[in-house]
Amino acid sequence: MLNLSYYTGVRSYRLGVSIASLLGNKKAKQWINGRKNWKKNLIDFRTKNKKQPLIWFHASSLGEFEQVKPLIEKIKKDEAYKNHLLFVTFFSPSGYEYSLDYKVADKLFYLPLDTDSNAKTFIEILQPELAVFVKYDFWFNYLNILQENLIPIIYFSCNFRENQIYFKSYARWQRSILEDIDRIYTLNKKSEAVLLKHNFKNTAVCGDTRYDKVIQNAEQSIPISIIEQFKQNKPLLILGSSWQPEEKIIAKYLEKNNEKIKIIIAPHDISEKHLIEIEALVKTPMLRYSKLTEENINQIDVILIDNIGLLSNTYQYADFAFIGGGFTNDLHNILEAAAFGNVVFYGNNFSKFPEGQGLIDFGGGISVTNYLDFESSFNEVLKNTSKQNKMKQKSKDFVYQHKGATNIVYQGVKELLG
Repeated sequence: MLNLSYYTGVRSYRLGVSIASLLGNKKAKQWINGRKNWKKNLIDFRTKNKKQPLIWFHASSLGEFEQVKPLIEKIKKDEAYKNHLLFVTFFSPSGYEYSLDYKVADKLFYLPLDTDSNAKTFIEILQPELAVFVKYDFWFNYLNILQENLIPIIYFSCNFRENQIYFKSYARWQRSILEDIDRIYTLNKKSEAVLLKHNFKNTAVCGDTRYDKVIQNAEQSIPISIIEQFKQNKPLLILGSSWQPEEKIIAKYLEKNNEKIKIIIAPHDISEKHLIEIEALVKTPMLRYSKLTEENINQIDVILIDNIGLLSNTYQYADFAFIGGGFTNDLHNILEAAAFGNVVFYGNNFSKFPEGQGLIDFGGGISVTNYLDFESSFNEVLKNTSKQNKMKQKSKDFVYQHKGATNIVYQGVKELLG
């Protein structure tokens, strides 16, 4: 056991999830059920493939999985690793449940709770040659066991800040484990500087592999004929992964403005309850995507996306994107929209997401504080075609100038695998 407070925190989390599951929380139930019989399931998998070398990738949730996909796919294409199994674990149901159709990986799996006994058993059964973690999902029992077994570890696209717990005097035990990670690739130089200040010797800058992923998505986009028909050569604004603040703003905008634009709302929460709330909020003619036909598509100005997986492809038809989470410092993926050359709007609370300020500084993004700010900023760009086109190009250029992180991490993988 590494530390009493850490042990207590992990166990408390497990208790909280169990209570939430009993109270009917869907994600909590998935979290619990997904980990049932994990030892048997893991033994069954490894028994069938016990002679094959294995690389373990861990992604906390869906966003982190998008970041590791380019790396997984690059390794898969390399003849040197054609016999390696690519094993992916998730902490959150939102990563695991929405990624089950991803066939590049050999196995998707829920990460067992980070206890000392779980970590020992998991590593003993899995026997990975290398462990690759995305961002800062630091599970210290797993890291400790990996290090005890001399299994190399890579973290990439990490964003460190001076005020994080790892750099406090009482967290020396955590910092010592981080110092022994073989490679920590940071998001930017600012993040690397934090580690260097604390005498880390295992760090380098790689950037964000999401740039590589969204470029790949944009260059391999699939046409969506019904969205093309819906646009009708009119300006199109997409609310991407929206929450209530963005949805309320756009509903008010539609009530107060007579601009001839098309809107697609792709909410982060697509539960029936929330879809009904949006339908009550927006007074402009609107249909759910699942209800669209060639006959009714020209009778509406707003589409409500009621499925998962469509959003990233719809940006190819958009001129503008208003991305959710920016009012609560939980900004969703602005890079997907930027890769298609959208002018990107988002709330002004995004300090944890460097790409938010980066896109603004580069000239392709606009942050807004409230409805009036959005209305003024949006109308200005909508009506100024010259400014709009410049911002679209800036938005796309911003993404392409940040590509290449996957290659840097990949070189690290090759060096550690030998």
